Amino acid sequence: MDIELCGKPFWLHGIRGTVHGVCQWSEKSTYRPPIGGMAVGDTLFVDIPAEKTLFTRDYQRFWVVAPDGRQFQVGLKCSVREGQEVCLVWGNLQGKKTGRILYVRNLSTGQSTLVSNTLPLSVVMTDASRMAGRLLKGVLGFGLLFVCLMILTGLVSRLMPHGEASSLAMISLLAMVVNLGVLVGGIALLRVVLRLFRNRQQALRTLSTILNSNPRFLESL
Repeated sequence: MDIELCGKPFWLHGIRGTVHGVCQWSEKSTYRPPIGGMAVGDTLFVDIPAEKTLFTRDYQRFWVVAPDGRQFQVGLKCSVREGQEVCLVWGNLQGKKTGRILYVRNLSTGQSTLVSNTLPLSVVMTDASRMAGRLLKGVLGFGLLFVCLMILTGLVSRLMPHGEASSLAMISLLAMVVNLGVLVGGIALLRVVLRLFRNRQQALRTLSTILNSNPRFLESL
């Protein structure tokens, strides 16, 4: 099925079948604090601290087998069990041959899941890349202005009478320019971040609306 996400042409495909070979496991990231020691007379006491867990990641892998014999292996943490019937939908921008899983629907339970972290970056970056380019040009322009003001401050302090007072005035001006630049740059950066968030939310809403309102597409997989 062909759709549009954030104004970009996009294709969707998938598979409908039965879950087999569900495998779940966890991996921990750990660290051990430095070993401490203390000498008391001729005796050395060594403290070996216990290993600590930083975080734990859960993983899941399973196969979806369609009635026509097609098979698709999935590495995704979602709510499925052995023997349940599911629909998987993956997609990408037009012109891309392979896609990433975007939607999982458990037909046995009626539960649907949108996989938000697999959206193509070019979809999320719609208009945001242009805004980021303008921000970068502004930062470069501000840097050039700052360097020019620094050079001018040095010249004023050397060539003009009462150069010290003039230098203080120029330094005050530099401080105002820096504060203004930080404020404007912060606002521009916030706008870029908000655009990324809005693009992501818009793409997810579009996918949810299209897939949940087109049961024939899911049945045709």
